[in-house]
Amino acid sequence: MILIYGKGKTGLAVKKFLDEKKIENVIIDDQDSLTNLNPQLIIVSPGIPFYHRIYKFARKNKIPIVSDVEYACSFFKGDIIGITGTDGKTTTTSLVYEIFKNVSGKSVFVGGNYGVPFIEADNKTEIAVLELSSFQLYSTKRFKPKIAVILNISKDHLDWHKKMKHYILSKFKIFKNQQEEDYLVLNYDDGCLRQVKAKSQIYYFSLNQLPEDKKGIYLKGIEGSREYRLVLQDKEKIEFKVKTLLVGLHNLQNIMASLLVSYLYGLDLDSVLKVIQEFKPLPHRIEFVSSINGISFYNDSKATTVQAVEKAIDSFDKNVILILGGINKGGDFSVLSDKLKQKVKKAIIIGRDKEQIKSMIENYTQVELADSLEEAVIKSYNTAEKGDTVILSPGCASFDMFKSYADRGNQYI
Repeated sequence: MILIYGKGKTGLAVKKFLDEKKIENVIIDDQDSLTNLNPQLIIVSPGIPFYHRIYKFARKNKIPIVSDVEYACSFFKGDIIGITGTDGKTTTTSLVYEIFKNVSGKSVFVGGNYGVPFIEADNKTEIAVLELSSFQLYSTKRFKPKIAVILNISKDHLDWHKKMKHYILSKFKIFKNQQEEDYLVLNYDDGCLRQVKAKSQIYYFSLNQLPEDKKGIYLKGIEGSREYRLVLQDKEKIEFKVKTLLVGLHNLQNIMASLLVSYLYGLDLDSVLKVIQEFKPLPHRIEFVSSINGISFYNDSKATTVQAVEKAIDSFDKNVILILGGINKGGDFSVLSDKLKQKVKKAIIIGRDKEQIKSMIENYTQVELADSLEEAVIKSYNTAEKGDTVILSPGCASFDMFKSYADRGNQYI
């Protein structure tokens, strides 16, 4: 008998799969008792931390416990492309999916942390593109993607992992089982990732020229607005131009990672570049909302880390009014000091941890508190002048005031 822990979307999808396979199972959550249960395997939903009672129950009774991704992997026969990182996962996953759907000529599934549980992938599907959170990777044991991508590593979810080391080790599980025939795509600009050792073949992407002994792709120059010249460095060097609708150098990093995945899988790069050029920004990710009396408003509600806020600020030249705040996930906003001094006219802070965030940044820019998002928008408009940019980039979780980051973004709009 298999015990499914968690009655959310993932747990229900796993139950449906097991029922269809006629595999005996039971599904429970925190409201249910563990008494008289003796499963051979436990499948845990993402988001349930390692110190939860179900992990203690599993250890005490010596029962294997795995994530839904791990279990689904044992049934999937196609190639897996796994994408993780602190920021940029969804954009990169979506872009890779669009590229493979349009260029590969194969059937492609997209899911994982990106909307649809992996267990729902058709077994006849040839390629699975998976966004993977640290939660999902934590409980993997044999998971092995053909191509693994780690976009970046910065402080996040320390309320769950407790220590940065645990968070990093969870992310690194994405390549733990890879072999010499597999590929690992890493961000060379991230000091944590530059030091990674792996059995698989490592390719890097970078905003700076790569050392001659490193394989990968790097930025050679900026041609114009959202138009870049890149160099692919492998057995030989290939120079080409990429145009995009996406804003910011962080999105260029996402594009470079997607290009490497496409190249390593053997896709035609000219066709790939056409898909990239037409790919539109996803909602709530530096999404242009409106221009009112010469003041531009952008919605970056998906920015739930300090690193994501930094990338949002970097996407604009100057004269930014920044709306921050919510539930801080362990981030240190003082690391934004230089960006705040150079580009941010004022930060308007909302949410549960607004006083804490204020204390971190008030020495670097003007700060004002607001009791609601609506009040913050009005204050930002009253602060701004023609030519300024107002951006909602909270750097925090949303659940103190909103149903989700999407709800927060929609209310902002």
